[in-house]
Amino acid sequence: MSPTATGRSGPRAGKRWNWSPPAQQRSRETVDRFAEATEELLRTRPFEKVTVHGIARAAGRPIGSFYARFASKEALLPYLYQRYHDGLETLYAARFRRVDWEGIGFEAAVGEVVDLVCGLYTERRWLIRALALFARMHPEALPEDLVEQRKRVFERPVEALLPYRDRIRHPDPAAAIRFGVFLVSSVARDKLLFGEAPHARVTSMSRASLRKELVRSLFAYLTAEAPR
Repeated sequence: MSPTATGRSGPRAGKRWNWSPPAQQRSRETVDRFAEATEELLRTRPFEKVTVHGIARAAGRPIGSFYARFASKEALLPYLYQRYHDGLETLYAARFRRVDWEGIGFEAAVGEVVDLVCGLYTERRWLIRALALFARMHPEALPEDLVEQRKRVFERPVEALLPYRDRIRHPDPAAAIRFGVFLVSSVARDKLLFGEAPHARVTSMSRASLRKELVRSLFAYLTAEAPR
């Protein structure tokens, strides 16, 4: 099966999102070229402003070659999501290994966690934004191991902050870290990926201010006594 949005055979036949890698090596290489070209274009512009002509030109391939494999630029999204999914765990692990978590102290460790979470959104904003919208609209198209992989990714902050469990007032420190990182990730995602949306614009702040408030929020949550 070629990587197209299909409901029955043929690249323009339906609306169901299916993807599997092409069987032939040459075809796989061409698909990768289109994906890499799209990711490069998404470094400077939103997905809405990326065109098939632009993708083909950036990939150095004829536009007919694109349409032989994808029904539209939207049909490329499952493959882009799979590429991001396949590399996320390794990327996140490498970023975490760069920090001396036990040597920097609790306050600095909280700040590093916030920076790592926000960095995933800011470094590839337009790509992650397109994938986030696709995931919300087409959850049936996501990788089968998505939830388990995300659980492993979210365990990295737990491993980083759990050595400071004596500073965490929650009766279940690991659960508190997971929830705190979920809060940070949710706010960062909405502000950094969808900052033009009304609910994000209501609370106007710079990225530096956002980072400061997220660090304050995570630190306060982890160290706060539960209300009686």
